[in-house]
Amino acid sequence: MSPATLNLSAEVLDSLAQALPELEELPDERARGRCCVWCGEHLSAETAIDLGEKRNPSWFPRGCIPCTLKRVLAAYKTHWATCEQCVDDETLCDIQRGLRALALELR
Repeated sequence: MSPATLNLSAEVLDSLAQALPELEELPDERARGRCCVWCGEHLSAETAIDLGEKRNPSWFPRGCIPCTLKRVLAAYKTHWATCEQCVDDETLCDIQRGLRALALELR
C-alpha cells in the first residue's frame, strides 16, 4: 500500500493533528502540502502522507514518511498513557490499533 492510498480514521488524524505546527508559522509550500509540514522536504504522490483537512482556517497538511512515522510513534506512546481503554486493554482501542497499524505500514 502506498502512502497515497492510506485510509486514516478521523481519530488517528486527530491524534496526529496535535503534532502539527501552527499554520501561520509555515512557509507557503508547507502550508499548501507541496512540502512536508515538519521538515520541508518536497513531496510526491509516492512520499506524501495526507494528514486530513484542518478547519479554521481550512488547509490540507501533508508529511513525509519519516516525519509522519516519528509523530505516529509519539502519538502512540502519548495515547496509551492517557486512554482509559488502553489501560484496561489496548487491543480494544480503535485509536491505538490505528496508530499501531499506521506505524507498521510506514516502516
